[in-house]
Amino acid sequence: MENKINMSWLAFGAFAGLIATGYGMLRQADPNTQLPETVVASVNSTTIGRDVFDQALKSFGTSTLDQDDKILLVERLVDNELLVQRGVELGMTESDIEVRNAIVNSLVASITAEADAANPTDDELKKYLAENADNFSYTSKIWIDVWRSDMEPVAQELVRILQAGAPIPEIKGIESLKDLPDALTETSMLSEHLGPAITSAVVEMPEGSSAIFARRGRWLVVKMIAKERSYVTDMSTIRGRVLLSYRRNLANAMLTSYIDDLRERAEIQVSIP
Repeated sequence: MENKINMSWLAFGAFAGLIATGYGMLRQADPNTQLPETVVASVNSTTIGRDVFDQALKSFGTSTLDQDDKILLVERLVDNELLVQRGVELGMTESDIEVRNAIVNSLVASITAEADAANPTDDELKKYLAENADNFSYTSKIWIDVWRSDMEPVAQELVRILQAGAPIPEIKGIESLKDLPDALTETSMLSEHLGPAITSAVVEMPEGSSAIFARRGRWLVVKMIAKERSYVTDMSTIRGRVLLSYRRNLANAMLTSYIDDLRERAEIQVSIP
């Protein structure tokens, strides 16, 4: 879906600041009552309001989510509250927005400190690379059809036809680029025809999709037919990236385990909007 929310644990520090803006809207609740419509969750008798949920939603740059993402966002709100409450238990001070944010960031840093300092062997990193090959892959070849026009409305009309999956009619004022290979082609070669900026954008297009781009006073319509990915297997060329990913994955696991333990000991109610 568009605007897909990325709420990995590694973004937790930024997420904590985001949720902290709604701190003044957290209220005490009776754990024996059902959650009202204005509340999305209750964590150890502290409620998280729908207004906090809406603020979090806006901060991700979207106003709509599918049900799975709504559940995930509420889960992150609950986790944030659990960390704040745990920080207070450990002697940290819960007061204003900045302090609340600092509590979560400090606790997350302490939980993941071991992961940040992890120094795995090359064999361990090679194993991690093999097990997470997709994270170190890239689009090496693409197969595209491209049309060129001096008139934007004409190019837009062709895009609509392509997106509808209709047969391509003869359209006056637009022509196909005949010198493009009719097969999977190295992206570096296509850059000579499209330019590096457009090629970089085209590489990210899903198979079967179509889009329009402006270039040198003209309009290019691109249809993505197929893509081929390649995998980096020589760890020596990307050891730094692999090590960073290894540490992040370890930090995610540590923080997830810690939060799971807090959840087991907490009284939590949720109501997905």
